[in-house]
Amino acid sequence: MGQTSVTQFAGELKVQPSVLLEQLKAAGVHKQQAEDTLSEQDKTRLLEYLRKVHGATEGKSKITLTRKQTSEIKKSDSTGKARTIQVEVKKKRVFVKRDAAAEASRWSRKSRRRSSGRRQSTPSKSSCASRSKNARPS
Repeated sequence: MGQTSVTQFAGELKVQPSVLLEQLKAAGVHKQQAEDTLSEQDKTRLLEYLRKVHGATEGKSKITLTRKQTSEIKKSDSTGKARTIQVEVKKKRVFVKRDAAAEASRWSRKSRRRSSGRRQSTPSKSSCASRSKNARPS
């Protein structure tokens, strides 16, 4: 399954075999004819070379999700005639991948804020004792 010819692989990619041979040669895979066989390792080397050349070394850092929801509203006008109104709601949400260093510093700042807030809001022992003495029994 891992062995295909250059011509077959070019057909899968919808590229001329001569163009594929040039790309393979530039990637460091030495194939001379269109009938030569390609292994999975050759294909992987070609893929890595093309990614490096086209600048896609990292994955995408942003993903956009769009959702469209349609519904109908039935409304009657002043004469009593019913009308149907088509309503379309489009929602767009963008997720951004943050780098690990920025994420770590953000979480450490949040935890410091939370811990400092807890120290300020805790009552002292003397105020707790005075509250219990002044409290009425029910």
